[in-house]
Parts: sequence; structure tokens; C-alpha cells
Amino acid sequence: MKKSSVLIFLFCTTFVNVISAQDTTDVLFVGNSYTYFWNLPQVVQAMAISQDIPLRTAQSTAGGANLGQHWRGDKGLKSHQKIDNGHWDYVVLQDHSLRTIEARDSLNYYVKNWELEIEKSNATPLLYMTWAREFNPLMQDQITDGYESIGKQLEIPVAPVGEAWELARTLRPDIDLFDPDGSHPSALGTYLTALVFYKILSGQTAKGISHRLISEDKYGEQLYLLIVSPNDAAFCQDVVEKVLADYPLADLKK
Repeated sequence: MKKSSVLIFLFCTTFVNVISAQDTTDVLFVGNSYTYFWNLPQVVQAMAISQDIPLRTAQSTAGGANLGQHWRGDKGLKSHQKIDNGHWDYVVLQDHSLRTIEARDSLNYYVKNWELEIEKSNATPLLYMTWAREFNPLMQDQITDGYESIGKQLEIPVAPVGEAWELARTLRPDIDLFDPDGSHPSALGTYLTALVFYKILSGQTAKGISHRLISEDKYGEQLYLLIVSPNDAAFCQDVVEKVLADYPLADLKK
């Protein structure tokens, strides 16, 4: 091959790689075990990849962490560094599951702080509304109001995961969304949660997403991130479509 041909080939390859990288949506999840149980970020990524949508996820998480602890770098967290150095399109903010109930002022304070930092990095913040505990579904009104209020005040989009859980539990009281501890998500709970993020981040329908989500290890071997029944998967897809159909705070386009 002539030298000029080699140079053209290398230029074209580099150009294609740059365009490909620019087209990928990069998302950082900042939160705690409500984020890392059943590999939520990777499940969202797997959903997108299964539909040929280039989306990459990463996380900054620690068990029981709240947004204040992320801000201060407690528990070895390095959320500031990950946000500032990551070139993200979106940063998902998930506070402790009881923060809207026990320390709403703290939620508001740190969401405001994180919003400024995230937008300085040219990313868009996305609030992760959590769900009520299994023993007390009435908690959801307070949780929803907490996230929606600060979302409206700061014009930050909200992923209404808690609303999707509430509708699913209303339509099917027997549905198994919870881990045995009554707080964390089961595999199905994570599937439902991931569908909310997938639909918001991709702008595509939740319909047709496989009930088996697959990834790969570093050797190229398949990893089954989670498996739910086809009927449960279809039900969750219907729930997400209903919840997001007219939910104004889920719009990422300002």
C-alpha cells in the first residue's frame, strides 16, 4: 500500500472513531445501593446497546451514601473528580431513599450545589426519584413532591422511578419489585427502574426491550445481568410508557 493511501486510511479511521465517540451518550450515575443493586447503570447500557443505541454508563456509588457525603468525599467517594474529568452528557443524582422525608433541606441544598458543578462541566443533571418502602407505599407522595419541587425550581429533569413503582404496585399488588429487605430492588425492580432511564435517555419506546439483559466480561464472555419473565417485562414496559406519556419533568431538552 502506498504511503499516501496509508495516511488516508489512518485519517478516515481516526475520523470515524471521533464521530463515533461524539455520538455516544455518556451517563454517570451518582448514588448508593439503590443505584448499584443488580447493576442498574450496566442494565440501562445493555438496554440501549440491544437497540443499537450508543450509550455508555458509569457510576460513583457507596452503600447508604447521600448527596452530602458525595459532595464532601466521604466513604472514599470521588464524585467531584469523576464529574469534572469525565466529559459526561448526563449526571444522574440519587439521594438517600429517606432524604425527602427526614432531611428535605439537605436534598435541596446539595442538589443546588451539584447542579452548578454539573452544568459547569457541560453536562445535564437528571434527578433519580426513588420509591417508597414496601411496608409503607404512602411514603411515595412525599418522595415525589421532594424531587418534583426541586426539579421545577431549578428546571432539572426528573426520572420518575418512584411513580413507575407506585403504578406497578397499584395495578399488580402481588408484583415482586423488592429485595427481601423491603427496601432495595429485586431483579424485576431494577428492570423497571432501568426502563425509565432507558426511555428518558434514548427518547425511544420502552416496548420490545428483552427480558434478558446481557453484557460481556473483559474476555468477551457473556454476562447475564438479569433475567425476568417475558410477561413481567411486558407489564413493566406498559407501566413506563404510561408514566412517561405526559410527565413534563422527564424532558431532557431545555
